[in-house]
Amino acid sequence: MVLTAVLCALVVAAALGGAALLRDRAAGHPAADTTSSPPVEPTPADAIGPDGCRPGEACQVLGRAAIGSTYLDLIGDPGGVSGRVRIGGPTTSQVIEVTVTESQVTLGPDSLVCRAAGISACLVRGGGERGVVGQVIVGRSGKWSPVNKAFFSAAGSLSLGDVNGDGTPEVLAVQCDRACPRVFVQVLTLAGDEQGCTRTYARPEQLPGYPAVEVTASALRACP
Repeated sequence: MVLTAVLCALVVAAALGGAALLRDRAAGHPAADTTSSPPVEPTPADAIGPDGCRPGEACQVLGRAAIGSTYLDLIGDPGGVSGRVRIGGPTTSQVIEVTVTESQVTLGPDSLVCRAAGISACLVRGGGERGVVGQVIVGRSGKWSPVNKAFFSAAGSLSLGDVNGDGTPEVLAVQCDRACPRVFVQVLTLAGDEQGCTRTYARPEQLPGYPAVEVTASALRACP
């Protein structure tokens, strides 16, 4: 009697398991295969590693700047036609893509300049046939982000300065007045808003502070 009861119980259990499997298949839910290994996520072909390089890409440090104890490296290919800013060192997790190279400009050893302040800023600039194009990366409380604005200098000079004396950097873009070499300095906020311009100078060498151009707020007027 005991053996018969056990056999009956096993038959009922098998029947219930089979019914459940049939219900799963009917509902479109295949039974789990406990023998297979979990799926492996593919690695994106354009993934960027913490060293600032894509897999298999030849790249190098083109320039370095420091904001306090934080180092920022401009990583580019040997031709300087693409690049990224690596923040914090070779093991950092933050890498910002450089977009100025989309304007057909080339990066070089002097492409990265930074200025420390309450709101710190770095300017990545590249030169081309039509002038210099730059992009700004802003840092505050250890967090860095790119500004969605391209800066342009027709006279070949983009830099950072503190025009208003409040510790917040501005972008100084040297522009041509009608035709170079007559030039003036256009001052823009980090967001790209125009603050004003200096008077026109007969040649770049006459700009205040040249070649490290510096401008004060009192020198600004309406832009041409």
